[in-house]
Amino acid sequence: MFKIIPATSDDMARLLQRIALLAQRHPDSAARRLEALEHRCQDLGDLPAAVDALYARFYLQEHRGRAVELEAPLLQARHLAAAQHFTLQAARAAEALGRIAYQRGDYQQAGSHWTEALELAELAQDLRVTVAARIGLGQLHYARNAWERGRRVHREAVALLGDLDDSYLAAKLALNIGVSHFECGELEDAERQFSHGLAAARRGQHREFEAEAHWQLARAALARGRTDWAIADCRLALNLASQLGHSWLEAAASRTWTEIALARGDEAGAVRSSRHALALAERIQSRPQQSQAHLQLAKLLQQQGDAEAALHHLWQHQSLQAEIERLSGDSSAGERVGLDGDPQAPEALLLQVSNQPRQVRSAGEAELALQALAEAAQQVLQVDQVLLWRENSEGDGELRLLGRSSSLLTAGAYLDLMRARHAALVLPELALHPCFHELQALAIGADAQSRLELPLFVQQRLVGVLWLAQTRHSRGWTRQDQLNAAHLARLIEQVLMLRLR
Repeated sequence: MFKIIPATSDDMARLLQRIALLAQRHPDSAARRLEALEHRCQDLGDLPAAVDALYARFYLQEHRGRAVELEAPLLQARHLAAAQHFTLQAARAAEALGRIAYQRGDYQQAGSHWTEALELAELAQDLRVTVAARIGLGQLHYARNAWERGRRVHREAVALLGDLDDSYLAAKLALNIGVSHFECGELEDAERQFSHGLAAARRGQHREFEAEAHWQLARAALARGRTDWAIADCRLALNLASQLGHSWLEAAASRTWTEIALARGDEAGAVRSSRHALALAERIQSRPQQSQAHLQLAKLLQQQGDAEAALHHLWQHQSLQAEIERLSGDSSAGERVGLDGDPQAPEALLLQVSNQPRQVRSAGEAELALQALAEAAQQVLQVDQVLLWRENSEGDGELRLLGRSSSLLTAGAYLDLMRARHAALVLPELALHPCFHELQALAIGADAQSRLELPLFVQQRLVGVLWLAQTRHSRGWTRQDQLNAAHLARLIEQVLMLRLR
């Protein structure tokens, strides 16, 4: 079971640890205790502890195929944690919501949740949520058959984890990296990673990963033609998965058992195992698993001469795949068309702005150039509000708002924070701002729901800050948003450099 570190108190940490030990043998009892703990913390007004209990319950229920039951409570927890400035708990809830969306095959939503979890984890300086979210983002690449790209993301997560003693995340990373090697036909590397995952799982008594490691080793053995090894490992995986109520893994291992049965010439056993995999996948509402099981059944039934039943399963497979692709929202092709054919597409506007010559020979020309870039930023990022703070000519450390010189950002914790940053401060919800109360005192910008804040430097000195805000609703800032914003910030820095000469 995933450990909640740091817990809200030492007492909470000890209690969660006792429940984790109970979960190894009596998961239903552990789940009930976590739910009772969550409600007790809510009654006491201790929201962080309540969210942490919910997060622990999610990780217990996820591998049992029951995480979807917790989606509504997690969404509410995410909202409440943000509203009350509990950044770490908001990050944990977002990470869990990503896992639920991923299991369903809603890859676009999963990516949105995990990207948000990453940004919030950075604000909270929590390494475990950072690594867990990166694992999920790497899995999204795997879902699109981008095995090497996903492996790079997971290798980055390994580097971030470093020497941190976390057997849960270590096991999960090793198994995922092994999958990428397996799918690329690198069986020795795959088996090595699966063995590392098995060792980490046993070290931390994470039986769900122990079971998954045996399943992955069975797949590798079958690919090598070692049916005897595959049988032994797959049986271990199936038995453990059944004991744990790990429906996702039992469905996956059942499909592998189908392949083993075919290798042994047992067609009837293969069909039974494949039908069992489908039933489990339907129970946990996993579109990817259902799709794979339908395709496997279609091939088996066609071989047996049952064309009508095979066609039925093939149609089901294709329907599920179409739904997964729709939910994935892969708009890369459309974005390329927009860049080439639509002059109002964000990328086309950014390219146009980048190519415009700028001559700054006076303070007035500098103001006009900065105003033009602020307007461009609003169009490119499609935001409700752009606020550009820049240093005045006296260089007294205060930042004044472009177009409203009476509005000031004075020296304090916020400017110290921005001086120490070299990347955007990404705020899906403004309530999670590290300097929320300081900035709320300003007469401007307090109506924002979400904001990107970019420090502006000239010769390593903070000379401004760019705020890109959504005021009518909250917004999860994508990597493309951040890339476009960073490019615009560099253009503004060029103008500020010319102005300050």
